[in-house]
Amino acid sequence: MKKVVLIGLFLSLPGSFASAQSPVNPAPQFTIDVPESRIEFYVGSSVGDVNGVFKSWKGQFNVASPGNPETATLSLVISGRSMTTGGGVKDRIIKGKDFFYVQKFPTVSFNSTKAIPSNDPKKFQLQGELTLRGVTKPVTLQVSLDRYGKGNGQIYADLSFDRREFGMTHNALFVRVRDSVRVRMDLDIVQEQAASAKQ
Repeated sequence: MKKVVLIGLFLSLPGSFASAQSPVNPAPQFTIDVPESRIEFYVGSSVGDVNGVFKSWKGQFNVASPGNPETATLSLVISGRSMTTGGGVKDRIIKGKDFFYVQKFPTVSFNSTKAIPSNDPKKFQLQGELTLRGVTKPVTLQVSLDRYGKGNGQIYADLSFDRREFGMTHNALFVRVRDSVRVRMDLDIVQEQAASAKQ
């Protein structure tokens, strides 16, 4: 089958947002460096865990109001067809109609709706909506952040969902698949000005 108060920390990066406090400067924008990022899922089964990686996806990360991390947003659109488990048989099962059903529902999407800070500036929750198999449900990302300085950082986010809520109610033949699916995102974030300077 990547994004947000993950910005609570971004807003404290040296030089990243200090000048953005002035109304004459636009809100800082960020780019998700897709080649350096990773989105994957895990699900257990009676014959072992299944790990799938999404090779193709797009994401947007914005801060609408400088100095206010609660205005940060993350959105992701993931190609279900790009998912691979490393095994042809497993791929056909996971992509098939009993699970992701990529032929009918080729994309998976996430759009944040609210960021909730914690006492730890490196950890927070990001509430949003997950759309899978044409069904949209509220989910919560558990997010932590590492900063690199100069407006760059790494977002680590986890969420778990019940596959049955998205119509994945079947199991593979002679195989019991667990109901809980875990999604892991490692997103490399670069401030657009910094990204342009590197080119």
